[in-house]
Amino acid sequence: MVSPVPVYVAALEKDPKTGNATEKSHRPALKTLLQAVDPSVTATTELKRIKIGAPDYAITRMTNHGPLTVGYIETKDIGASLDETEKSEQMGRYLRGLNNLVLTDYPLTQKAKGCARSHLPSVCV
Repeated sequence: MVSPVPVYVAALEKDPKTGNATEKSHRPALKTLLQAVDPSVTATTELKRIKIGAPDYAITRMTNHGPLTVGYIETKDIGASLDETEKSEQMGRYLRGLNNLVLTDYPLTQKAKGCARSHLPSVCV
């Protein structure tokens, strides 16, 4: 079985070369990676708005009692400053309202509430 990480990285490297990719262009690659790493989860994009806004992804897992949201992901374009983004009004709402949020610029940098910065796609619990 092919590791999903190299496939993900290859997809990220391909998109910017077209010259017209945006942060939303990379969502299918991240969704595929997340679901390949843990087939028991569903990564949903284009969420219905909730009181604090609409994070880019909800990660859910089916339980005996129905779907359980295990986390949210907010994405920014490749190379965006996550430190600056973290100071934004939008992220303030998300950080106050969600206790399981990952902020990523897709390829290799992530910040998770309560977790240290990582330089590889990873799961933070």
